[in-house]
Amino acid sequence: MPRSGERLAAELRRAWNGEPWHGPSAHEVLRRLTARQAAHRRARGSHTPWELVLHLTTWVEVPLRRLDDAAYTPAEIEDFPSPAAASDDQWAVDVARLADAVEQLAARVESWGDLALEQPVGERGYTYTRMIDGVVHHLAYHTGQVAVLARSEEVAGVVAPPPLIMAAAAVLAELAQRAWRWPTGLSSWIGLPVAALGLSLIWWAHEYFVRAHTSAAPWHPSRALIVGGPFRYTRNPMYVGMLATLAGAGFARGNAWYLAALPIAWAVLHWGVVRREERYLLKRFGAPYEQLLATSRRWLV
Repeated sequence: MPRSGERLAAELRRAWNGEPWHGPSAHEVLRRLTARQAAHRRARGSHTPWELVLHLTTWVEVPLRRLDDAAYTPAEIEDFPSPAAASDDQWAVDVARLADAVEQLAARVESWGDLALEQPVGERGYTYTRMIDGVVHHLAYHTGQVAVLARSEEVAGVVAPPPLIMAAAAVLAELAQRAWRWPTGLSSWIGLPVAALGLSLIWWAHEYFVRAHTSAAPWHPSRALIVGGPFRYTRNPMYVGMLATLAGAGFARGNAWYLAALPIAWAVLHWGVVRREERYLLKRFGAPYEQLLATSRRWLV
């Protein structure tokens, strides 16, 4: 029967680069990721796979140091540090650092006897055996998280980001005005409140996305169905706000080409963004979104 130290070392190595019972090892999951995938943050407030790897490294190195100094406590910033650089080379360095820490810990505990491993870690209330077992469990737990976070998700497949559509319409309007001046015939001051109203609507709607911890960008996966606030009046308040802001800019600039570009921008939004989002959200959320479609307006009318 192997000694406790040999068992713990084998468990550590199996969790990192062996065949654990629960699925792929940590190394098997991490070697599939590029730096870009590792740095991708799915939602505001969530950790990236890369941050989880650095967190894992800290909590392999901490037990390693506690083998010599049971009182050692890492600084708070070491818990979830940020990558030094967002490059493939740095990602390889950070994964290698985790591998090295796991092997160092395995090599150290492998030579420890049963009696030493059953001693408490200073005044922490747990033994060295329990601490090392915890490292194995911690590796398995966060490996599963990384595997989920790195998994590709379906998105709406919009033709272009809506802000880019608005910006393109504004640029075309400015270029057209240079070639052929076309004033609106209205006071430019009317544009300021119209644009302010549009921006306020965008901000109001965006706050509901923030509260739901989901991205407002239609080229990212949607994690929640938003139904409150401005969404009670239209399913697309941010796009209504963008169109109002575009119109307000036209009035403020005294440029009627903005107003001429407005229906074109709306058409691109309607067919290239909104209709695609609707198909995506119906597939993702099913009956709740189907009910929303039946009880709310796509636009304002």
